[in-house]
Amino acid sequence: MADLEFQAERRLDGLETKLAYQERTIAELSDALYSHERRLERLENLFREMAGKLKEVAGEGLPPLPANERPPHY
Repeated sequence: MADLEFQAERRLDGLETKLAYQERTIAELSDALYSHERRLERLENLFREMAGKLKEVAGEGLPPLPANERPPHY
């Protein structure tokens, strides 16, 4: 009987250890996801700014880029 209790206790300890590692991993992944989301938002804002500036420059009367002109190396 004592042997069964010892095995059950070892098994429980192992499960608790695995759970602790999983909780830590989940927290690390959550932090990484939050960090990437913030970075993505900053990049999207920068993209919107750059697109707006490009539209401003294009609206200043510069000649449009040729649509189907082949590059000179062809």
